[in-house]
Amino acid sequence: GNNCKAVVSTQSTGERSQRLYSTKGRDINDLDPSAFAKNKKMRDESAKQKEVAQLEAFVYHYTELLSEQRTATRENVERRQARTADEVDDDDEDEDADEDEEDEDLVPYNPKNLPLGWDGKPIPYWLYKLHGLNLYFNCEICGNFKYRGPKAFQRHFAEWRHAHGMRCLGIPNTAHFANVTLIEDARALWEKIKEEKNKDKFQKETEEEFEDSQGNVVSRKVYNDLKRQGLL
Repeated sequence: GNNCKAVVSTQSTGERSQRLYSTKGRDINDLDPSAFAKNKKMRDESAKQKEVAQLEAFVYHYTELLSEQRTATRENVERRQARTADEVDDDDEDEDADEDEEDEDLVPYNPKNLPLGWDGKPIPYWLYKLHGLNLYFNCEICGNFKYRGPKAFQRHFAEWRHAHGMRCLGIPNTAHFANVTLIEDARALWEKIKEEKNKDKFQKETEEEFEDSQGNVVSRKVYNDLKRQGLL
């Protein structure tokens, strides 16, 4: 009757008939729980089996795709295991040579001879132009050394190379000589500075003052002349 509609078979047709017959005329609450179909459990089991079957299909598929690589790998391993000690050394040397060739191949393409950045690659061209690295500045005092870019050029006046060149010329490396790169210009400027210093120096003969017997103030030179002539 209607009470039997909740019973679902999970096995063969004969077993299903027997199950249905055993429920005839009985109330649904009196039926054995094992007579009811376990739909959710069966669906879960079926989904799980389907998923496993799908994974197995993928494995078989990739096994076929990689069959050549698997065979080559197995042969390579077998070949390596059968090598002698000399053959092992020869193979290691060949591998080192290959690595050296790969390192040479890693040299970055740099047709414009741009400076390398922190990553070992040429810096962008716009950055190269921004810093004026396409400009070279020569300094005769530094032994005609060329500095790349205005920043490096300005910085070099306070560095050891320029200081050494100035010391060899017998000229102090002071702020007066900033941006001076020619030896002749440095020497001329040094002579001018020394002349100005001498002008500021106290001159005894002309600037030292004395007073004669009549109370007149005269220079040292005039005072000595008057004294020699006996006029004081």
